[in-house]
Amino acid sequence: MTPDETIQRVREAMAALSQGDIDAAGALVHPDYTYTVRGQASISGVHQGWEAMAGVLRRILDMTNGTLTAVPEIVLADDDNVLMYMRVSGSRPDGRTYDSHQAYRYHLRDGLVIEGETIPVDQEAFKEFFA
Repeated sequence: MTPDETIQRVREAMAALSQGDIDAAGALVHPDYTYTVRGQASISGVHQGWEAMAGVLRRILDMTNGTLTAVPEIVLADDDNVLMYMRVSGSRPDGRTYDSHQAYRYHLRDGLVIEGETIPVDQEAFKEFFA
């Protein structure tokens, strides 16, 4: 894949997630998928397989009533990797809010995302929001 195609594939998955369509995002994921959420929040850890990560995504949707949004500010790619620096914001029913930056790293194989990682810039705010 070219860098532009790699970016497009990741953007397709993110667009599906932003619409709450977890199944559509899963169609763009490799069977050997692993995703790491850095930090000490309740959603942090290494999630093996799409079903594990889909569970985390459903939990995030439930915790935030679907208010969490991510806006890319910087996107870099080569044939198999995408790095994104994004502004992420959202709220929770109990009044907690989150507005910070996060770095995202994705590695693709055979046109599918096989590995991903979320790296929150403000670890403490991330931990408190997802407590």
